[in-house]
Amino acid sequence: MNEQDDKDNQTAAAAFADFAERQDRSPQPNRLPPTDVPDAITDHRPASVIPPRFRLLFVSEQRPEWVGFALRLDAIGCSEPRLEWASTAEEALKLLSHNSYDCLLIQADPASATARRELLQAIRVSGCDEPIVLVSATSNDMLALAACEFHAELLVSTAGWDAPALLSYVQRSLRIQQLQEDHHRLQVENHRRLVRERDEAERLLKQQRSMVEELQTLVYPGELDFSSDESAQENTVLEESVQEGEIPADIPEYYHELLRTYVIMGSGSLKDEIIQIAELLAAARLTSRQVLEFHLQCVETIVRGLGNRSSRHVMSRADLLALEMMVHLGECYQKKLPE
Repeated sequence: MNEQDDKDNQTAAAAFADFAERQDRSPQPNRLPPTDVPDAITDHRPASVIPPRFRLLFVSEQRPEWVGFALRLDAIGCSEPRLEWASTAEEALKLLSHNSYDCLLIQADPASATARRELLQAIRVSGCDEPIVLVSATSNDMLALAACEFHAELLVSTAGWDAPALLSYVQRSLRIQQLQEDHHRLQVENHRRLVRERDEAERLLKQQRSMVEELQTLVYPGELDFSSDESAQENTVLEESVQEGEIPADIPEYYHELLRTYVIMGSGSLKDEIIQIAELLAAARLTSRQVLEFHLQCVETIVRGLGNRSSRHVMSRADLLALEMMVHLGECYQKKLPE
């Protein structure tokens, strides 16, 4: 290129810049004003899950040509990948026992399908959960079955390591592993939360039982004092009078169903059923302490049968039912008092 060409290029560049500046200054009705342009144009493509120092292990009989794959990694921001190669299954397992990798690329073909399946099984049995991508030039049912069985991806391409879709398969395998790890973490957190709620429910039930015992002590303060024969005889009479009321045989099952329904629906449409049970309990001459003890027994039965479900909701609704039952039971006894 001579000096005349350089001058012409500079002149053309200056003219184009001047034209672009005039176009920006001139009013254009077809263009949207700057305020109508979105602040940022979002890219709907998922973010790359490949770290800058991506560590990859190739397993193939011959050393792979990974120049093209390395260039694709560099294009998405993976500037310092660490690519290693193992020629045999034994060498690959030895490397996996001493090092950790972000992904494994295993070359496979129909002739070595059985050997590759055994390698996949050995990798998973050894505790390696790294994402695996099988690369095969032809499709094979045994390879597809092995990939499904041992949670690997299968890429069928005649291009091999230079396949354009290889990087996409690697990214998908990494996303699947990330989703599995997130799912496991959420399961662990949910289990811990359920255990905490179950312990909290047991603690609340113990506190409520201690409250019932304290209530018995407050109502009959001399029941546990056997300092004299006279007081012991009076206490015996009191115990017999307290134990006069027994829960009718048809009440437990009915109350269990009422408690279950109350936990699910609340007290909106169960007022009549609660009043009916309260009248039956009052007719059986049950004290408030006996009713609370019976209520706690029913709550314990429900909490034990929750399994993996939350117990916090059950406890809160059960406390509301106990409060409402005590109110209606007191009203029933108040009606029986002489005017």
